[in-house]
Amino acid sequence: MTEQQIQQALSSITGWVREDQTIAKVFHFPTYMDGIKFVQKVAEEAEKQHHHPDILIEYRQVTLRLTTHDEGSLTEKDFHLARRLDILVS
Repeated sequence: MTEQQIQQALSSITGWVREDQTIAKVFHFPTYMDGIKFVQKVAEEAEKQHHHPDILIEYRQVTLRLTTHDEGSLTEKDFHLARRLDILVS
């Protein structure tokens, strides 16, 4: 993706921020177990998409980072998965 395409795609997803060659979002939950349930849903969706995020669990907060490891950069796969993951918490 070009820089312009990345910026356009990033503007279409709420709360995701660019960190070098990744996009990341922090999700907050009322309880630890709510976060764990979300991570399970993320894992199931990631398997369907064959595209797996880096996941950091910190008590009631879950941080997801997306990049296309094979490409070494951001691709449309990352933005597609970000949109799908946002639906899981809506």
